[in-house]
Amino acid sequence: MNISILTNMVAPYRVPFFDALARQEGVTRLRVLTCVEREIDREWKVENRAGYAVRQLSGFTLNLKKGADARRIVHLRLGIFWELIRHRPDRLVIGDASWTSFLAVLSCLTLGIRYVVWNEITTTSKVSTGIVSRLRQRMYRHAQSCIASCQMAKTFLINNGVDEESISIVNNAVDNDFFLEKKRELEPSRVKIRKGLNIDEDTFCFIYVGQLISRKRVVETVELLSKVRQERKIHLLVAGSGPLESEMAKVAEENGFSDINFLGFTDPDRLCELYVASDGLILLSDDEPWGMVINEILLFGKPFFASESVAAAIELKNINSKSSVVDFDGISPEIIFDFLSNDDDKSYSVVSPSAMSKELLNSLK
Repeated sequence: MNISILTNMVAPYRVPFFDALARQEGVTRLRVLTCVEREIDREWKVENRAGYAVRQLSGFTLNLKKGADARRIVHLRLGIFWELIRHRPDRLVIGDASWTSFLAVLSCLTLGIRYVVWNEITTTSKVSTGIVSRLRQRMYRHAQSCIASCQMAKTFLINNGVDEESISIVNNAVDNDFFLEKKRELEPSRVKIRKGLNIDEDTFCFIYVGQLISRKRVVETVELLSKVRQERKIHLLVAGSGPLESEMAKVAEENGFSDINFLGFTDPDRLCELYVASDGLILLSDDEPWGMVINEILLFGKPFFASESVAAAIELKNINSKSSVVDFDGISPEIIFDFLSNDDDKSYSVVSPSAMSKELLNSLK
């Protein structure tokens, strides 16, 4: 089967999945069609593998402001028409590619190409209404089937008129082998790594990984942990960058919360050191379509404390008994104290890129 996947860009965590999918029996060709190499608000560097082809579509992209600290990125890549004519796939998987997704639907209907929608919008996502909503529903209506990243994404599709029987759930995966190998390599150095970060031995260390923007509730995270610190010894590692870093630092200083490290954007090797040094992940986003860091922290045998808007936390909450998924409006220091009082220490099994690719391939048949 010749498969093409349309997406906005190739994220690092997708590389192992694309590689595994290209290796699946029955896949004769895999082309990943992107709108840009990297969106303006991302810092990562991606090294693609040889088993699949990546092609950036011709067209243009608008980088618009969305609120005080976020971006609304609009992709209009008319090159999707020519791409599908020249390299006609047996199936086109349409992911998140902004308006290019709708152009792809028009192309498929014109050329008689069967397509599948890969949906990561959940019931807590902030989505556009009006004409965009109508186009989205039309895209669902003409699809051969739909893939949902989680139960919340499946419910969103059902709420938008998609037949439940035509929806397959395919959970997101990270590079399990890489993270588990780094865990084995680095765990003997945990004390040394923590010492280098000035983390006291008797201190519970949270880690936050991601953009420092309002959608992630990063300022609120610092405010909450500042209150917890008045009664318990805690530390916070912040692995990420963004416009709210200075405000986070200001709130920490105002509350006397000095045990916090702002580490900026970190590469995978350094991030693994931080996971080993930490005792748990905190992620209180008000809109998180998945949250790959949930997969990653579980592979390091650590729990997570997350809001109900983090789709991965809802989907994987039963994997780790110590992890907590909470209603953000009801969060208090006492709930954090309960989280800290639990004891658990082992690795957990989450879906692998190979398993993810098999599930997706099955949904295309």
